[in-house]
Amino acid sequence: MSQGSTDQLERDAVKKAQSPHFGIGIIATGEHNEALFRTVLRATRADFTTLVVPDGLDTEAKQLVRQLGGTVVETIERQGEENPRQLLVDAAESRSLDGIALCEAGDEIDFEACQDALVSPSTYAITAPTQPNESSTERLVGIPAYNESVGIGSTILAAQQVADEVVVIDDGSSDNTVAIARETEATVLEHEENKGKGYALQTFLTYARTTEYETFVILDGDGQHLPTEIPAVAEPVEEEEADLVVGSRYLEDSPTETPFHRRFGQQVLDVLTLGSSGRKLSDTQSGFRAFSPTAVDRLSIRTDGMGVESEMIGNAIENDLEIEEVPIDVRYEGIDGQTFNPLRHGLSVATFILKMIRDRHPLMFFGLPGIMFTVAGIALGVDAVLLYNSQGAFAAGQTLVSIFLTIIGVLGVFCGLVLNRMSNMISELKEVR
Repeated sequence: MSQGSTDQLERDAVKKAQSPHFGIGIIATGEHNEALFRTVLRATRADFTTLVVPDGLDTEAKQLVRQLGGTVVETIERQGEENPRQLLVDAAESRSLDGIALCEAGDEIDFEACQDALVSPSTYAITAPTQPNESSTERLVGIPAYNESVGIGSTILAAQQVADEVVVIDDGSSDNTVAIARETEATVLEHEENKGKGYALQTFLTYARTTEYETFVILDGDGQHLPTEIPAVAEPVEEEEADLVVGSRYLEDSPTETPFHRRFGQQVLDVLTLGSSGRKLSDTQSGFRAFSPTAVDRLSIRTDGMGVESEMIGNAIENDLEIEEVPIDVRYEGIDGQTFNPLRHGLSVATFILKMIRDRHPLMFFGLPGIMFTVAGIALGVDAVLLYNSQGAFAAGQTLVSIFLTIIGVLGVFCGLVLNRMSNMISELKEVR
């Protein structure tokens, strides 16, 4: 590193050390936990030190405050009757903060105004200025979760910033996922046992159909997806340009840190999904998606497992829904990771996609292999005849294999033709209805 670069880093460090650092002090009563967690998250992101007097908070709520970057100012018994505002001021001074803005849980804090007010050297503690509670667009966000206690809290709270309602579909978790979700005051729909992601999304769509929201979004609860990108993913739906929007990690100029083995497996699944749906997409396995009310009404998911993303695309195409992709970012570093082994996950999805190809495109599923077997059988048979004519040697084994492959191939083509006709007839009957 050059001397000039070193000097610049030192100047930046000194400047940062000299910059005032302020705090937000919150008096928590246990009555507005959702607003409390939201304020802690926003204050941390705005680079404030967040101090919370936990009057009425239970252990799980305190734990979530800490996970979101806040500091719980525990009171001891002799301090029980002290003014909580003074406790926050004392805690700020003990941490050498340059000022603190005080508020109660439920207040919508204007952080820029706090920063401006605290800059005044004559004022150490102020009452935090508030701002009107701006209503978000009519969005419902769904988060399917299975043992996601590590990342579910921050994901919900960030999503609540850009949604009218967040619903967590807990798929039989055995950890604290449900308890943490309830602390954020999100709507929680519970499965008594683990039934799979597909079943969780079925539950979400069923719930969504009972609401009157204009946009519906789903994302994973492990922290891989960034809830701040919800508006970008939802925009094509809100602009009435698409019915189903897929957040893609692999569009041009879309940054990604997907490990190579994951990306390779996803490309294989992309190709298989292309075969089942006929639509080429760059990221068919993305769990970050937005839906229009039309899509919510028309989509019919049958699978319980992890092949739901591919089935959803095929089902959308069958129902003439407009599909669009938008670029998203994704995080893998520091994330607890998916519940299932990647190889097992990939094989289960691939198996499901092959079943979809069999059911929706039987001529492709049976006919193409049938043609390949038939050609191979005929080629072996011709070679056996040529061998007999040139050398007088009868290749019994090769001849039997030739006959076997030819019969299997012809049967495959025949089955493909018959099943394809039956599939077309069923589709025609559906259109008549």
